[in-house]
Amino acid sequence: MSLISAQEARENAEKFSLSADEMLTQVANSISANSKAGNTEIMVGFLAKVVDQSELNFVEKSLKEKGYTVEILNHGNNVHIKINY
Repeated sequence: MSLISAQEARENAEKFSLSADEMLTQVANSISANSKAGNTEIMVGFLAKVVDQSELNFVEKSLKEKGYTVEILNHGNNVHIKINY
């Protein structure tokens, strides 16, 4: 494996984004693990710059349709999804 340059690393970071499916997968994994541990609330965080608002809206809608209580919290460079079940 070769080390990429700092410029290549910056370009990769600038191109990175999360789809709604990727966010839902992370949320689903967290819900599954935390619910088995007895938790009824979770907070999942993402870097704000890699989250498209329309994708986030889709995630929120999808969770609410499944019966979850959802709150979107914007904290500077981060977006958190607070989920209760």
